[in-house]
Amino acid sequence: MHPYENYDLRENDPYLIPGSECLKNLLGAKDTTRLNLLERQISGAMLVSLNQSPIPPTFDLEHLCKIHHRLFSRVYPFAGKVREVEIAKGGRLFLPHNLIYSVSEKTFAELKRENYLQGYDQDKFCQRVGYYFGCINTIHPFREGNGRTQRILIDQLAELNGYEINWSAMSGHAIAEASAAVLAGDKSGKGLARLVRINLSRI
Repeated sequence: MHPYENYDLRENDPYLIPGSECLKNLLGAKDTTRLNLLERQISGAMLVSLNQSPIPPTFDLEHLCKIHHRLFSRVYPFAGKVREVEIAKGGRLFLPHNLIYSVSEKTFAELKRENYLQGYDQDKFCQRVGYYFGCINTIHPFREGNGRTQRILIDQLAELNGYEINWSAMSGHAIAEASAAVLAGDKSGKGLARLVRINLSRI
């Protein structure tokens, strides 16, 4: 397993059940294995719902929060809420929680200035999607469920530009490697851009 695939544990995490490594949840689960199983089942059903009735895309932090709430409102009490704790993977911290709002505003304003990537050729589109995917991943606004939430927003951005991304063709390890590279200093998100490029098709 890639070290990026699990969050680093920290003492006194208010999102955990006291005395446990399991996240507080609405399902009564007391251990992470059970919670993960139930969460995948429920979020999978909610993903189908989101595909049938998408969140109107505004491409901002509020958009991300609405997606997260739809996916996880039956699982986590913090669904749709910006985290209030520092989190890390593989020993590398994501954006400090007190900067989430300001950096998100700056990132999505930049995307808006690029007209949501409309009019770019395929190579330029993938390059910039990799960059913004990396930016959003570094922000990591939620305590859990960031990857799935981010991918839905990126899917909507791709759809706006006449594309679809086959995420199921990407291995979890490959996504973890590319995401970890962003945290390690690949601000261009070239690894993520490459994954998108080889799994992108016209609608």
